[in-house]
Amino acid sequence: MSLNDPEDLFQRKPYLQLYFADIPKVEENPFQLLSAKKEGEYLLALQNRKLASGISPRTQAFRSLPQKAYPSTDLLVVLGLGNPHLLTAVDSFAAPGQIVLFVDFHIDVFYPLWQAFLQPILEKEGRHIFCGEHSLSLLWNYIDSLPIERLSGIRYLQNPSSISLAPDYYREIENRIHQIFSSKMSDLLTKFEFERIWVKNTLCNAIGFHRQSLRRYKVQSLLHKYDKLPAVLVSAGPTLRHHCEWLKTVRDKVFVMSCDTSLKVLKKFGITPDAVITLDAQTHSIFHFLGEDLGDVPVFADMVTSPALIRKLQCSSLVHSITAKFQVDAAGKPVREVTAGSETAEELIGKIGDIQSGGSVATTAFDVLHQMGCSPIFLIGQDLAYTGREIHSTGIHHNEKWLSLMSRRQTLEKINETIVRKRKTEYIPSCNGGTVLTDYVLKIYKQWFEESAGNLSLPIYNVNTGGAFLENIENITKEQATPLLQDYPEHGYPWRDLPPWNLSENIQEGLAPASELKQTFLGEIHRLREDLQNLASGASTEALMNTLKERLTQTPYIKLMLRKIEVYLRRHDQGLSPERKKEIFVGTLRKEIRFLKKGILAESDL
Repeated sequence: MSLNDPEDLFQRKPYLQLYFADIPKVEENPFQLLSAKKEGEYLLALQNRKLASGISPRTQAFRSLPQKAYPSTDLLVVLGLGNPHLLTAVDSFAAPGQIVLFVDFHIDVFYPLWQAFLQPILEKEGRHIFCGEHSLSLLWNYIDSLPIERLSGIRYLQNPSSISLAPDYYREIENRIHQIFSSKMSDLLTKFEFERIWVKNTLCNAIGFHRQSLRRYKVQSLLHKYDKLPAVLVSAGPTLRHHCEWLKTVRDKVFVMSCDTSLKVLKKFGITPDAVITLDAQTHSIFHFLGEDLGDVPVFADMVTSPALIRKLQCSSLVHSITAKFQVDAAGKPVREVTAGSETAEELIGKIGDIQSGGSVATTAFDVLHQMGCSPIFLIGQDLAYTGREIHSTGIHHNEKWLSLMSRRQTLEKINETIVRKRKTEYIPSCNGGTVLTDYVLKIYKQWFEESAGNLSLPIYNVNTGGAFLENIENITKEQATPLLQDYPEHGYPWRDLPPWNLSENIQEGLAPASELKQTFLGEIHRLREDLQNLASGASTEALMNTLKERLTQTPYIKLMLRKIEVYLRRHDQGLSPERKKEIFVGTLRKEIRFLKKGILAESDL
């Protein structure tokens, strides 16, 4: 069987070539394209089982469409391709450039539909097809790579006869798309809330990379340094305190990476970790470090970490990293997405090192250990649940704060219970064979660990008896964990010879002084503010907006700070007058210029 395989289409959508790698013969394909009773109409049949109306499948297709057009920002997903006219109906119903995904359980439906129906549709921008289970990874990658700020929702259109062939498959498709969309929407809302802070913090940390009062390094220099070195990742889940004594027994055989939240608990048990990691862009994370002198212990800090927090740390050095996400779009091209401001930081100080994160400090710490080469990795305190209806382990700074609030009528248990009841919770399987309470955010972190573990070949152990049961990870008790380390010798702390731990190591040189970088940014901000004042006084609304957007390409870090307002203006394009759009955009730009300038000036001790 030969199919028309246009090279230009394959260049734009290379994933389509996968369907042409093994083309079945017509007589071997279980799907046939049949003529309906109404002339010029067709339907698919699976071994003589019709998958659409045998009289007028076109009428059936158009009846399944809504009466009003969906917004062009909606993602349309067509489930089941047994009615070829549903494909053409949805294609004509959708706006030009609107994203439409055609999904079917069977790969063989592709071939009888290709020439007459699929090829003309797929020539258009935004139209994609995913047939067969082998295409699911492509589907998830594509949806994960979509710019969520340009999507307003998901709409499903179904061919019932096709759905009936594999109902569980299509149900799983809907559930997974919903999970990805919800997660991306959560990420977008997080960006709206924190992106401006990320930019300010990242630029300030890039400016202060060679600040003399604190040595700074890049995580890039530590990657793959210690292959096959056992490591323990310490999180602040409710069961942490039950595993600290076990950790002391294996301390000299493992590299101990502590999340910032669990540091105080370890110190109370007399355990000094080999490294502490922090991620939060807000200054209040300093409470995890207050009163703790880390001595020769470095702190691993993302570039978005609060500069005010960094100035107050009592540690040997900082190891900076960038949070990055790697995806493959539908065209098969790799996509690297980093936190706002990181690309500017790399231009200033060079390659920093990409760390993937699932949104929590523990997920970031896990990827650091993996990229350092550590194996096996043991997790303790990684409950991802409200074990015993507690929020965190006793001993963290939250508990220290709550102790001051205690009274006869206000106990720790009541404080915990009040917080738990404010969250949308559900029960999931626990490590001890029962169930444990968790919530939506903790489930996202849980899914990240499970998916990451499923893609790695190194052994990972969740040492826990009460937290959430983690798939793709061996859930064991501390008694079972000890024999796993008995054949490993005491390591002798070899990492202490590396620069971040070695106090005698000289500070790196070769970059522009902090004061010079600081003046460079302040100069760019000053010029942009002057341009804004000059333009706002005389230009027309349209000319002003176009000129400002062009001007912002010269300061991409400020453009990123305006993402929220740009999405707002795009989604309310019809309801706002040009003058009102100008007022909102210019006002927001002035506000962000002041915010960024204030943050950079705060680094006056550089």
